[in-house]
Amino acid sequence: MTLKAGRPSERKDDKTPKELAIEAVQETDKPKLKRFNINIPADLHKQVKLKAMQEGLTLNDLGLKLLNEYLDE
Repeated sequence: MTLKAGRPSERKDDKTPKELAIEAVQETDKPKLKRFNINIPADLHKQVKLKAMQEGLTLNDLGLKLLNEYLDE
């Protein structure tokens, strides 16, 4: 008998084949993300955030929209 480290909830061998297959499909459907940070003045951040909120967007959504528009030019 082999002892296994880690929390029981993290061990994949406790899952059924069906659960493992579902996880595999779900993991491949997720796009791989990278973090993109920029430094901007505080007043510009406030203005952008307020306008994004008025349009029902998050700053992340707005950034993706603007970057995609830039690439489409």
